[in-house]
Amino acid sequence: DLAPSAGHSTGKLEIANSILSEEAVLGFEYGVSVESPNNLAIWEAQFGDFFNGAQIMMDTFVSSGESKWGLQSSLVMLLPHGMDGAGPEHSSCRIERFLQMTDSKETECDGDNVNWEVVNPSTAAQYYHLLRRQMVRNYRKPIVIVAPKVLLRLPGAASSIDEMGPGTSFQTVLTDPTVSNPASIEKVIFTSGKHYYTLAKHIQDNGIKNVAVIRLESLCPFPAEKIQAEIKRFSKAKRFMWSQEEHRNQGAWSWLEPRFRRLLALDLEYAGRAELCQPAVGVGKVHQQEAAAIITQTFS
Repeated sequence: DLAPSAGHSTGKLEIANSILSEEAVLGFEYGVSVESPNNLAIWEAQFGDFFNGAQIMMDTFVSSGESKWGLQSSLVMLLPHGMDGAGPEHSSCRIERFLQMTDSKETECDGDNVNWEVVNPSTAAQYYHLLRRQMVRNYRKPIVIVAPKVLLRLPGAASSIDEMGPGTSFQTVLTDPTVSNPASIEKVIFTSGKHYYTLAKHIQDNGIKNVAVIRLESLCPFPAEKIQAEIKRFSKAKRFMWSQEEHRNQGAWSWLEPRFRRLLALDLEYAGRAELCQPAVGVGKVHQQEAAAIITQTFS
């Protein structure tokens, strides 16, 4: 009720209903990030799948604006992602597409001069450091953050204040915190994002002692040096594997495999869903069968 009352003048209320246009809103946020580099502009899709409505903006401006016009941007794109049993339009932010759009090289180590970063943080502290880093470093880069909604309420993904305090920073690779004797490890599993927690739970529930799970928090730039350090740490390991919840022609597999092979001389085994033209099957029973098969493949 905006009717005037004693001692108060009439107020004004304006309600504006914008169209549901990812293209328009992302274009606006990109412009803000370019023109106001000291403000942190964040665009979050309701589901990561919906980025395709803004594909023109990403192709033409965000991914290549610096290369074409010298325009630096610190735009943050938060894309919810996860094979959690939902339908094919509510499951995948298409990590593979963002990786394909990078100028990372298969035969050379990446530096900070990639056109944009693609990351898949698995803890609250890692997410905090990524956002903070967008502002405190002395240059600007767009960043694609794979942001599964399930991690918002997962106790294992929580972090202490100490993990965000002085002397802490974003870690491109996270080693297995449960391994006390690296010499006992016979198999190293590389993964990224929330899939780590599925693998870690299986290891804990089954008392597995000879397997380590390494998280790639940064996909691009590809953290070759940090991965090499982990390989050396587990010097007795005989098998190395990449495990993902996405389908084989999706996710990070096809982008990472040649980098492991050519930069690290490591032939990875693959564990994950088989090829599919859509991101998810959309049938609960089949989804559960696929999830169980991934665990079987990973730990066979």
